[in-house]
Amino acid sequence: MKGDSSRLFATAIPAAMLLVLFAFVFYLPQVQADCSIWNLEVQQKQTGWLRGIPVYQVSVINTCLRPNGCMLGNIHLTCGDFNTSFPVIPAILRRLSFNDCLLWDGAPLPMATAAYFDYGHSEPYPMRISSVTCIPQDT
Repeated sequence: MKGDSSRLFATAIPAAMLLVLFAFVFYLPQVQADCSIWNLEVQQKQTGWLRGIPVYQVSVINTCLRPNGCMLGNIHLTCGDFNTSFPVIPAILRRLSFNDCLLWDGAPLPMATAAYFDYGHSEPYPMRISSVTCIPQDT
């Protein structure tokens, strides 16, 4: 009998810890009001040609669908030595330094909204979100 109760206790502790871990991993992130870099998606595709140079369209999408919303601002992209064969309006995309471009002059991108810009270059630049600021919402 004593062996059976210690075996039950030995399996009950890991099961309880697993339940707590499950609640932390799957429940808590859904109720937190903050947002993160993971709420942004970058898509890039070639859309055509201009004087023999490929033209690419970049979409930065705020994928947050939380009830209170997620305003994301100061969105920085990795952009290498970004250079384009035709101008991109600096208020839409501004190269600050090597591998650091600022989207929308740092203005917030509301939830379920996308920012777009086109550029021309012989090859696509590998653009990814490098940093973002979560802007608190009034509830």
